[in-house]
Amino acid sequence: MIEAPAFWQRASLREQRMIVVAAAVVILGLGYAFAWKPMQADIERLARDLPRARSVLDAARAQADGIAALERAPAPVRAQEPLAVVERVLAERNLRQQVTALDAQEGRVRLTFAAVRFDALPGLLDALLRAGGIRPAEATITQRVEPGMARAEFVLTRS
Repeated sequence: MIEAPAFWQRASLREQRMIVVAAAVVILGLGYAFAWKPMQADIERLARDLPRARSVLDAARAQADGIAALERAPAPVRAQEPLAVVERVLAERNLRQQVTALDAQEGRVRLTFAAVRFDALPGLLDALLRAGGIRPAEATITQRVEPGMARAEFVLTRS
């Protein structure tokens, strides 16, 4: 059996109670400082971050719905020649006048923009895919000095 230390045995009942109360106060203070206070700070931070996390979740769900819709969409019509599809989509998106080179060889279309808005390129590629199943086999996009502008070269092919 473990014996109590000598100082505990020498202390009166009142002193023993005071030591126990002091130890309890110290333990509660340490618990507050190292557990409760950091936990409360984390709860406040999570409450602040919750609206942003919900908006990220909503955006992810919308993207997942968009992907699912693309999977259910019928396959694009592939009867037209790739060059004709590219020219039609360029005209629809008002990008034809920015094209500096456009030619077709062996079922591939080479498309070059000396200067085009960078943000127009993803929409163009998406429209080409939807219109005729045309996607880039090769792509080189170089930033230009003008903000938001790029030089873009594509080799397009049917998927």
